Amino acid sequence: MFNQIRFSSKEDCPCGSQKNYGDCCKMKSPKVFKSQGEFLNYMGRMMKKSRIKLCLAEGCESKGKSVIKAHALQENRILNKLSSENIVYMQNFSKDPQMIEVEKDKPEPFYFLDEVKIKDATVATCFCREHDDAIFSKIEKSQYTLENLDDEQKFLFAYKTFSFEFYKELVAKKFHSNMFSGVPQLSKMPLYVKQYRNAVLKENDLLYYKSYYDEAFKNKDYGGLETVVIEFPFRIQFANYMTVAPPFDLKGKRIKSIDMRTKRMKYLFYTTFPVDEKSYLLVSGLKSDLDVYGDYFEQLRNAPIGLIQYYINVFIPLYSQNLIVSPLLWNKWDEVGQMGVQYTVSDIKSTNILLTGVKFHLQNISRESNGALDVNTNKMPFNFFIPFEK
Repeated sequence: MFNQIRFSSKEDCPCGSQKNYGDCCKMKSPKVFKSQGEFLNYMGRMMKKSRIKLCLAEGCESKGKSVIKAHALQENRILNKLSSENIVYMQNFSKDPQMIEVEKDKPEPFYFLDEVKIKDATVATCFCREHDDAIFSKIEKSQYTLENLDDEQKFLFAYKTFSFEFYKELVAKKFHSNMFSGVPQLSKMPLYVKQYRNAVLKENDLLYYKSYYDEAFKNKDYGGLETVVIEFPFRIQFANYMTVAPPFDLKGKRIKSIDMRTKRMKYLFYTTFPVDEKSYLLVSGLKSDLDVYGDYFEQLRNAPIGLIQYYINVFIPLYSQNLIVSPLLWNKWDEVGQMGVQYTVSDIKSTNILLTGVKFHLQNISRESNGALDVNTNKMPFNFFIPFEK
């Protein structure tokens, strides 16, 4: 069992040298930076260096120029609806991070929401052109309605969310390895050790799902997922996709999402986006994981829209680095709302207070038969569900 905040001298060095940590980064001299800005610039360069190019399609060995910049969310069908002058807000990992003092004398680097051109929004180099076109054509090039998705289309929405999330974890692991290699003293700091451990752990958990998806494609078996499609009767001004294990359900009850036998985290796949004058939330999970999520799916199917909005309103910024916000929505929030979103997206520790507060509020609502009908996201510090107005 690895120590969560410390590397053992006998384990593989996290820099990827294939040496023991005790014979590698543990013994290296620290890299000296003249200023905090120089360190942040170095981090930014390592982030760019870590964006590997590969195709996640099973058996595909495409690399380099054969791999394209693919959008997780369609530019024409979705991102254009959110843009203003071809700009949206999302975390911009092409820029240098900013340093925030989370605790006194303990600054940490974060990426805040920033202006991004839609041609660069939600882009990742994780598919070759051939497979990007072939795999996703039924949800990108075909005409369909969200009310009548077939099993394959639901499967493809979930797979796209999974694949871009899996790619993000590969990049995160590569980034931490590059940082340890270049700045070896970081390997002795609990914050960076824990971030690396979490990236490795999630990558390993997601490999289970990659095996499932690869096998499903091979056999053209798209029935292994359970999907709930939730319709909002108005056009939202944001989109997101995320692969998460929700810690509690719509009643505030804890979800035990770790398989006690295998220690695997059981994940769900969420995609939210506007389409014309309506909007949709798709939540998918393996049918084999319904022993954990069966009640949760029933809650999503039967809960009032207001309760679902309240629940999702907090989960989106807390659990998703893949949040895209319209500048029109951004400008609807006051300074408190904007900073609230920035801090939750950046995963600053104090956001746990917000999550705990929502959990207890949901528990209180569940004790009152009609209480859920009175839930209103307008009462929260920020409201993602402000309808689009022409």
